[in-house]
Formats: sequence, structure tokens, C-alpha cells
Amino acid sequence: MHTIKLQVEDNIYQNIMFLLKNLNLDGLKIEDNYTKKDNTKTKIKQLFNDKKVNAFEDIHDPLQWQKDIRDEW
Repeated sequence: MHTIKLQVEDNIYQNIMFLLKNLNLDGLKIEDNYTKKDNTKTKIKQLFNDKKVNAFEDIHDPLQWQKDIRDEW
């Protein structure tokens, strides 16, 4: 048994999958591990979906806050 990994651009993905699925060869197993570009973004949203973060709640004047941080350097 051999494994072949193909990395293809989005614009040719459907064509490659159509070709592979229509080969109808014994011993050919196709695993579709297609991931969209926004998959990481979706995972991050799911990770923080039930969390409540108030990171900037105490900042009343963003410009002054930035200036204060720069002055520390």
C-alpha cells in the first residue's frame, strides 16, 4: 500500500477530485482532507465562543493608553 499526498490550489481542487473519483479502480481509496482557509478562524471562534474576555474594558482613552505604553519603553 502506498500513500500519495497532493496539495492543490482551490481553483483546480474540484477538477482533481472529479478525476480521482471517476477512476473507479480497485485498491484506490480517496481521503478528502479539504480544509478551507477560514478553518483556523472558525476554530479560534469556537475556542473562545463560551469565554468572556473584558481585556479593554478599563481603557477609557485609547490614545492616552497607547502613549503611556510607548513612554514605558
